[in-house]
Amino acid sequence: MSMPSLAALRAFDAAARSGSFKVAAEALNVSATAISHHVRGLEAQIGVTLFVRGTRQVSLTDAGRELAEATSVSFSRIQATIDALQTSETVATISTTPAFAALWFAPRVATFEARHPNVRVRMVSSTEVTDLRRDQSIDIALRYGAEDEESDDVALVTHERFQAFGTKDYIERLNDISDAQFISTRWISKTLKPVTWQNWFEAAGDHMADKAKIREFDQEYEVLQAGLSGQGLILISDVLAQDMVSRGWLVHYRPVVHLPGFAYTVHVSPKKKELRKVQFLCSWLLEEMNGAADRP
Repeated sequence: MSMPSLAALRAFDAAARSGSFKVAAEALNVSATAISHHVRGLEAQIGVTLFVRGTRQVSLTDAGRELAEATSVSFSRIQATIDALQTSETVATISTTPAFAALWFAPRVATFEARHPNVRVRMVSSTEVTDLRRDQSIDIALRYGAEDEESDDVALVTHERFQAFGTKDYIERLNDISDAQFISTRWISKTLKPVTWQNWFEAAGDHMADKAKIREFDQEYEVLQAGLSGQGLILISDVLAQDMVSRGWLVHYRPVVHLPGFAYTVHVSPKKKELRKVQFLCSWLLEEMNGAADRP
């Protein structure tokens, strides 16, 4: 036996839910006669009576209740799938590090959504590397570390530089570098070479390694907060400090002295690189982060 038509099953489902051909017709924007015709055709096709007809209402037979359970579940699943597909087209999900998400992405995400009002961004922050081939909930991964070889699915966004920053007031009051409090992030990576104040002193030609007062925090945003509150000079990636520098909250200390850091690369899920929302977000990231190259 061939499968009943979708229209007949939809008419039956609406009538089963409402207990009325008239109400079902209003829900589907058709006539009550059309609903009755579809239901009778369905009953004739499968050879089973599905409704007991009353004057103003209809009630399901045992066979009708059994079919109604199946159509209810099926149509609900279809609707849920359609809703999910529509959401996936309007929400772009990016995975990145907690520091980048908080210090670079969060202050700028509104500019992306203003340019593309039909796309919303969902950020997933983690120190773990996202496997885009396995985790289909992620569209883009912005990774930090050694530069990856570029390909169709990978693009270099920018290289960072580590520099010294402080508040304007703190730097103006600093008579001698030996009086400074030096603040940095405690290096936890086992694969990336540490970038430290000792490296900065060497690059600056200052012999401070043994006498410098150095305070370390676990997270980059803790370092930035310490710098913003005027506690000392901070050594941090210029990419992460960029927003606070542009707002005038922090200024460079001896900007000619800088240390090479690592790369930020965009990785795109192979199955999603043709989606417009992904292309929009990738283009915006490249455009915004290339602004980091406008350095003193």
